Amino acid sequence: MLLMAGIFFYRPATFPLQAQKPGDRAEGLALPKEFCLENGLKVYLLPYSWPQLATVVLGIKVGAADETPDTNGHLHLLEHCLLFRQSHLMEKQRLYQTIKEFGLYYNAHTEQDLMLFEICLPAEYLLSGLDLLKQVAFSFNITEEGLEKEKKVILKELQDIQRDPLKVGLAKAYELVFPNTGYALPVYGQPEVIRQANLSQLQTWHQKYFNPNNSALVVIGNFSPEDLEEDLKQIFSDLKPGATKVNRIALNRQSLNSGQLVELRMKVADTYLVAALAGPEYNHPDRIGLDLLSEMLGYGLYPLLYSAFASQTDLVSSINLHYLTHDQAGLIFIILTTRVDKVQTVRRLLQNFFSQLATFNYSKEDYFPQEGLLFDFLQGGKSRLRWTSEKMMENPLLLARALAKHLLLATDSQKTDYLQTLDSLSSSDMRKIARKYLARGQVAWVVIKP
Repeated sequence: MLLMAGIFFYRPATFPLQAQKPGDRAEGLALPKEFCLENGLKVYLLPYSWPQLATVVLGIKVGAADETPDTNGHLHLLEHCLLFRQSHLMEKQRLYQTIKEFGLYYNAHTEQDLMLFEICLPAEYLLSGLDLLKQVAFSFNITEEGLEKEKKVILKELQDIQRDPLKVGLAKAYELVFPNTGYALPVYGQPEVIRQANLSQLQTWHQKYFNPNNSALVVIGNFSPEDLEEDLKQIFSDLKPGATKVNRIALNRQSLNSGQLVELRMKVADTYLVAALAGPEYNHPDRIGLDLLSEMLGYGLYPLLYSAFASQTDLVSSINLHYLTHDQAGLIFIILTTRVDKVQTVRRLLQNFFSQLATFNYSKEDYFPQEGLLFDFLQGGKSRLRWTSEKMMENPLLLARALAKHLLLATDSQKTDYLQTLDSLSSSDMRKIARKYLARGQVAWVVIKP
């Protein structure tokens, strides 16, 4: 998802950033506009002609990585309460009447680095939606009664999460790969911490971090950026900047990735095996290279990851690979299904495969012309990443999330042209990336048994 943000911000300035419906040309649209209000709120406006909806995402730079074991869950609880328990929004069912009248999409997410508030609504109600989002994120009008009601909702949500092997495996992977850091904590929080949370604690979080100079706003829709800029000044300029901006300390990589194995029992039909390794963080120069390597390994017509088990085709029934990047961390996450008696074999083959990737020939340039090549993995991966970037133009919500994250996470050192860097990557670069993060990386294993 963050791929598209990198392309949007750092492609050549002369490129016409115009949204297009497949087969059409969106003529007459203004170029995107990026600016910062005097109170520090970062803003990115993207004119978009299709569909006739406006999409708004507001990002706050605070997440589960900023919690401790004693506060893990406060931010998830705060997100819910801001969204659904604000007394000025709940009075006379005002919020639900607004949703019913305008038919808007209204949601929020707590992640490792950020909290995202988002709405989609008919374009003619955009200004009303912006004002609503301001009231949701930057006001704190929560009662004790509302807090206790929302605790019950979240505790039920946590019970559902504990029945999902993918979410359980992912949370355990973060815990093993990033021990003794905020990234080891689950984004949804600890049940006991949530039960004991009080209004004073939540208000402290809100006062400290929910400030315009720790936030970013992205708006996508059919509008004039110049006109909307003036409207945004009217709506948001009365917010006062706060004293706190999140500046996370880089992780000590020597203490990460202990290569442990943990076995869990769940009510599942299959056995799940998770392999997790530390990867480069969002602003690391290796990120684009690992984006490409991950694309070749896990996606496309012939994902390379399946070749690890080519000699024993009945070992695994499904494989999924994800590379997740954060402010100060990156996670390579592989989850597959197998049989409980085959776990050790699968682990051995996968570990051997990681080592082989450091010497693999990814491109036709690695072969003499007369040798031929069944598939050019390197070019295929590059083409799919380009296609993914264009495909995201069809989903304004995903695009707005990515842009908001980029505004809050990207540093000056990361301001490179994504597609230009992608095109410059060679098969030799892929071998170096594979050697650094897969062949030499210590794998943390999680086995989830029935």
